[in-house]
Amino acid sequence: MAPRARIAIAATILTWLALPAVPAAAGGGCHLGVTQGSGTTVEMVDACFTPTVLYVDHMAKFVTFVNRSDMAHNVTANQWGYFEDIPAGDAFRASFDAPGIYPFACSIHPGMSGALVVGNGKGAGSGEAVTVEPFVAADGVAPAPTGPATEPVLAERPEPASAAIGWAGGGILGLAAGIGLATQAGRRRRHT
Repeated sequence: MAPRARIAIAATILTWLALPAVPAAAGGGCHLGVTQGSGTTVEMVDACFTPTVLYVDHMAKFVTFVNRSDMAHNVTANQWGYFEDIPAGDAFRASFDAPGIYPFACSIHPGMSGALVVGNGKGAGSGEAVTVEPFVAADGVAPAPTGPATEPVLAERPEPASAAIGWAGGGILGLAAGIGLATQAGRRRRHT
């Protein structure tokens, strides 16, 4: 086999091995790992709840969820949460009347999840012990609702750019590999 052919095959194989890493980084979830904290505020930053696990004193009146990201999120949970889109800068509060562990997630971004540990964490963690209310800013004005309470607002979400680049790159790479293999096969036929 000619040195150029070996180099071309090696370059193709290395590119195939490196390319799947691009789309794998797409999607949701906090890729930086689990964070822990205590207090009464959970921030939504990029595709992460920060802290991922929040320890809440059982005497706290409420927990505030604030969207500090430039994209919409929501907070879905078992019998509680804020299922509408929460635009950038908006927030809501939830009161937890019983100790327990209350898991939650963003249904828009797969893998974006977290949990509240209220009190000692021992308890049912049932949504029946949660009251959710819209956030009221310091000026006393609540944000306008994004849609009727009975009808969720569905937004078109474009496919992430990294996934589109991965698909386009994979197509181009596949085409180049096919042309290279066809050229090699044609050369072998001429020489035999």
